[in-house]
Amino acid sequence: MMPACILHSDDMTLRRPSVAEGLAMEEALLESICHGESDVGLVAWSPCDRALVMPRRHERLVGFPEAREALEARGWPIQFRSTGGTPVPQSTAVINVALARRCRIGSSAAHLEWGYRRLGEPWCDWLRELGIADSNLGEAPGAYCDGRFNVRIGERKLVGTAQRWRRVRGCRDMAMLVHGAMQVGGSPEVLVEVVNAFQAAIGDSQRFSPASHVALGQLLPEARVEAALPELLGRLAKAVTNGF
Repeated sequence: MMPACILHSDDMTLRRPSVAEGLAMEEALLESICHGESDVGLVAWSPCDRALVMPRRHERLVGFPEAREALEARGWPIQFRSTGGTPVPQSTAVINVALARRCRIGSSAAHLEWGYRRLGEPWCDWLRELGIADSNLGEAPGAYCDGRFNVRIGERKLVGTAQRWRRVRGCRDMAMLVHGAMQVGGSPEVLVEVVNAFQAAIGDSQRFSPASHVALGQLLPEARVEAALPELLGRLAKAVTNGF
């Protein structure tokens, strides 16, 4: 028998950990599904510090030690994550939401697109409630860590998304975690410049464009965004628990 599907009030609260602690919270959430301790979960966090977060495979790149030193000198230490893609900055300007769910093989939940849409479509609905009519899902050419299921404003990336899947111990079910990172404050130029600095430091010619990104605070006052966040988390909780 699967555990009861319960989301607690703490799940609906924005937490303020360090970047390292936030990444560990997401890992623990996914592990709780893998160990059968829960069948669904949600965590929302905005870091109290900053870091450039990337897949561990970047550690094998030629020039990585020098790049790491250069970024740390600029006040951007490097942290590693379990998903793929390009480096992504984490700072107090970013709000992260991770949804986790146990999925039975053969169910509609056991598909990448299902997970991305459970995250992205309620996020777009929430933005429309805030008066941003042109929110949608899609690619944002020129953005760092681009993908098919960014949450966009027009053609600019607001929320980057990623997924992780693991086997639930002792059965054929899968544990899915889908993550979204939304820039709320500051300027996209600041975060894009950090990613481009890393690209230059490792000798990679690819560069990313601030024009492909947008921060929600550029469209709405930041105070209004935080006040509206519980509504977003409620929509996402409903989406991820649908079907239990």
